[in-house]
Amino acid sequence: MSRRLLSGLLGALAVLGCAEASAPLPPPLEAVLVLDGSDANITLFDVEAPLATDTIPLAAGATPVAITARNAWAVVTFAEPQVQVVDLEARAVVRTIDLEAGAGGAGAALVDDSIAYVANPALNTVTRINYLTGDTASVAVGLAPLALVAARGRVFVINADMNGTTILGPSWVSILDPTTNRPVSGVDSIALPGPGGANDALLASDGIVYVLNPGDGTAGARLSLLDPVGREELGSFGGFGPVPTGIAADPFDRLYVSSPTEGLMVFDRLGRQVTRGTGDGIIIPTLGALAVDAAGRIYALETGGCAPGDHGQVHVLRRNLTTSRLVPAGACPVDAVVTEIPPAP
Repeated sequence: MSRRLLSGLLGALAVLGCAEASAPLPPPLEAVLVLDGSDANITLFDVEAPLATDTIPLAAGATPVAITARNAWAVVTFAEPQVQVVDLEARAVVRTIDLEAGAGGAGAALVDDSIAYVANPALNTVTRINYLTGDTASVAVGLAPLALVAARGRVFVINADMNGTTILGPSWVSILDPTTNRPVSGVDSIALPGPGGANDALLASDGIVYVLNPGDGTAGARLSLLDPVGREELGSFGGFGPVPTGIAADPFDRLYVSSPTEGLMVFDRLGRQVTRGTGDGIIIPTLGALAVDAAGRIYALETGGCAPGDHGQVHVLRRNLTTSRLVPAGACPVDAVVTEIPPAP
């Protein structure tokens, strides 16, 4: 190599070495999304600055029921046969997707960066939705599906086994392959012994799917534990009083159960025992849905009266179950979820 070429290469390397490295992107924004069923909007706030809230209006003319989120996307279900897709970076609804007549009014689950599933309890079906394009495809499941969980490459459909508000028998789970939108091969369902009416479910950090079976108040509610790999029930636990309404899990060892009469109750996932159950819950007026952030803070919705002029609020609780602050919400907060919104590139 010539001396001149070597000198040029060394000079170029020196310039590159002195060049300022690209600044790293800021961390994702961990945000709480609170869905309002009366004002038809989403209240969004940073878990580290909960009193600085944004409001995302939803498209008018429908009654919101449930919200789920993944990164910068949220999907909202309605009592009417539609879902709305929200871009959380833009703070706006970007797509309304119509469903079959009679559909709507239950939970949803996001499978990946484009696919979601929505439960249609009145039709005994679920609908696979490409929330980026609006494409839909429905498949029959059990009676009155109310909740869905995406786990281990499968979609677990929680069938309440109800006719309207009447529970017909124990609930059960249908298992779908989202790539084919058909029941999985082998074991494609799981029985849930208990009072029926299963209305909420989640995948916790321990890899277990938890399902809430509240019943109709005439028998004790049960919490079912499911193995999504072996596709079997691992156990069932009571002690949550009449008709609990929702569950949420922290990243550590707890699962929380909400009840309008018993308050906020606690199930120890490691010891598999109820540590705060019937008669020992943290009482929060008109307690509804729950959410938990990465630090273990609990967001408990006080729904209020859901009448004109009413206002709900979010109780933010520490892990020791004391309240750190109250965050104003809409007239009738009905659901909540925590998500991490990536920074804009």
